[in-house]
Amino acid sequence: MSVNVVWFRRDLRLSDNPALYSATLDGRPIIPLFILDEHTDNAGAAFKWRLGLSIESLSSDLKKFNSKLILRKGDPLCVLKELTSSIGDFNLFWNRLYDEYSVERDTKIKSYFESQGVKVTSTEGMLLHSPWKTQTNAGSYYKVFTPFWRALSKQEVKQIVPKPTKLTAPLKWPKSDYLSEWKLDKDIGQGKEYLIERVHVGEEKAKKNLNSFLHQRLKNYGQARDRVDLTESSNLSENLAYGEISAREIWHSAVGHKDVEFKEKEMFIRQLAWRDFAWYLSYFSPHILRKNWKAEWDHFPWRVNEDELNSWKRGLTGQPIVDAGMRELWQTGYMHNRLRMIVGSFLVKNLLIDWRFGERWFWDCLVDADLASNSASWQWVAGSGADAAPYFRIFNPITQGLKFDPDGEYTKKYVPELENLPNKYLFSPWEAPKEVLMEAGIELGLNYPNPIVDLKLSREIALEAFATTKKEKNE
Repeated sequence: MSVNVVWFRRDLRLSDNPALYSATLDGRPIIPLFILDEHTDNAGAAFKWRLGLSIESLSSDLKKFNSKLILRKGDPLCVLKELTSSIGDFNLFWNRLYDEYSVERDTKIKSYFESQGVKVTSTEGMLLHSPWKTQTNAGSYYKVFTPFWRALSKQEVKQIVPKPTKLTAPLKWPKSDYLSEWKLDKDIGQGKEYLIERVHVGEEKAKKNLNSFLHQRLKNYGQARDRVDLTESSNLSENLAYGEISAREIWHSAVGHKDVEFKEKEMFIRQLAWRDFAWYLSYFSPHILRKNWKAEWDHFPWRVNEDELNSWKRGLTGQPIVDAGMRELWQTGYMHNRLRMIVGSFLVKNLLIDWRFGERWFWDCLVDADLASNSASWQWVAGSGADAAPYFRIFNPITQGLKFDPDGEYTKKYVPELENLPNKYLFSPWEAPKEVLMEAGIELGLNYPNPIVDLKLSREIALEAFATTKKEKNE
């Protein structure tokens, strides 16, 4: 009797897992499989560390069904070919991925095994809708989020599929690597003891997090979602990144929640749609993951200043809200979405450093790193992407801090050097009188840095650089 191999990728869950569900329908034995390929092994350090925790959690959940997760490292086609020799006949199931590498890899694997008489089933399990299901009337793809959102919101999101009640084990399990052998935590620079305090690992915690958000925070989401000092965000991005919960389950749970007005729900589910949009763009224009989406930005006069880049990474720019965000990122592997825009704008528009340096740093540090969302969001901030913010929209760190951290609680938490500084000067300590600084125990340039760049002057330089680039394009 043949077995059904379920290849887990970014869907490390049992509930609403269409590939797993489809594999159980014929009653054949199930072999769950995870492959660490070169592409995944080259991911960011925090992502890989967190991935190991997710794999461990899924393995534990499978054990409750008298099943186990088989771990293999190597080229997926070679791994699957080798499995053929050890388990005999099998059918192969997976949920689709949409980045260029995964599409090419999966197409190659599907073509090979179907030529060998193997049944290969690929299902939708990562997004609300596969990218090709949302197109313009002209048959092209949307390049602006708002019309994309209007089109997507008119489509019915598929209902979730149930968690299996039984997983039949094979007569003989194939060999498996040990997770510890992969050393997924070897590149991480942060202290894991700090990161572990922030993460919510596994399917069970993801569901609890969703439930607490719906009943406690969703009603205030519209008003408070941009406040960096509050905890009104869903905090589900981490679980979505590893597929510990599906976008469809979050969507249906939010839409069906009866105690909250629809406008609050809509603000939240639009964030799920933005995630879809990022992957949508990466599917139809794969270069967005590594190049300027708008070609004219290839001629933008980016600066290369290693000292300023390192100051930004370390949270030592002299701009308190920027420094707080960057330190939170390093200490916890997380950063509020509003702060991601603030620190991103500062890097690309005040320091004139290429967005790709920021994208790579985020990819290395974020535990909720999402390949498409990370690239699309950075290009949105820079002005080089689809539906990007106008280049002249430059986030002012002072006004942003005053507006979104009005009591200074967040900033003082991550920049404790300033904890005794009156809020009046918190986001611009260089403007504080000497006696105020002295009383607060602050010596600018010694225990807290002077600003590494003048906000007004750098804004003018950035706008001039953009105007020059635009003029050259039109000539």
